[in-house]
Amino acid sequence: MNRRSYAVRLFRPLTYALVTAGLFACGHHVPAPVVNLSYDYNPPSNQQVADENLPEFHLVEEGDTLFSIAWRYGVDYRELADLNRIDNDYRIYPGQKLNFALQQSVVEQASFDESKLKRAVFQALNLPIQESKIADSNNSKSSKVRAHSQQKSNKPVESVAQVKKSSKSTRQAPKSSGNAHYSGVKIARWHWPVKGSIIDGFSDGLYGNKGVDISGRPGEAVRAAAQGRVVYRGNALKGYGNLIIVKHNDDFLSAYAHNSKIHVKENEIVKAGQVIADIGNSGADQSKLHFEIRYRGKPVDPIKYLPKL
Repeated sequence: MNRRSYAVRLFRPLTYALVTAGLFACGHHVPAPVVNLSYDYNPPSNQQVADENLPEFHLVEEGDTLFSIAWRYGVDYRELADLNRIDNDYRIYPGQKLNFALQQSVVEQASFDESKLKRAVFQALNLPIQESKIADSNNSKSSKVRAHSQQKSNKPVESVAQVKKSSKSTRQAPKSSGNAHYSGVKIARWHWPVKGSIIDGFSDGLYGNKGVDISGRPGEAVRAAAQGRVVYRGNALKGYGNLIIVKHNDDFLSAYAHNSKIHVKENEIVKAGQVIADIGNSGADQSKLHFEIRYRGKPVDPIKYLPKL
């Protein structure tokens, strides 16, 4: 039921009551009552997964994963998945549009307070107010409106990839487009990915260093800081060079950048201390490892988690 038909059905008996009251008042030379029929309406608003600096959407390119996109924009991958109704296999496809803002249903935002409307009419007509019936009626109808809205909004939206699949497209989605769900385990202890000195430490701010830069010799082994699953390997993120992202559990991710060679595949389970890459200078002006830890999508200072040397 749309808002107009709902309003018409609501006002029909009230209009009859007001007309009757007006005729009665005219017959007795008494001014007809003035009834405030205004109702509260909240305009629709936008829900966002993070701050207002985010783009409206991201168009998935070949090699992207949900994790690499969330990493690029500094958002929680779970919120991004929920916002775009992506299953917990987190599979996405080239050409798919991932939204960062979701327009709420107008039906959910509009609050027609029927109880206030009825109460105003009863008071103007000097009729006894039966609060329980007014409340029950209002709750029943408002719940129907919400249920109707939720029933529509919960229906999955067909993605670009699904449209292509239904049209029997021969284009294959790259392996890097999806990652099986992995809850991981609690991290008992973090490990240094390389043994070296800190070149550049962590700093807050929009243009700050999101992790730490650690010196190292070209070809030196880069090791996983904790057990986890490789959810991205590639060089699509500007400024990171050859990058590995490891998901440790639902809260923590870690990243290893500027590698010269990568030794792991996406979806591979790695152990703490396992060699995953070699130090290099891809996307950098010198051989080093850029190492990041993110907690629920937000960069945190790795030094606070790594053991003291």
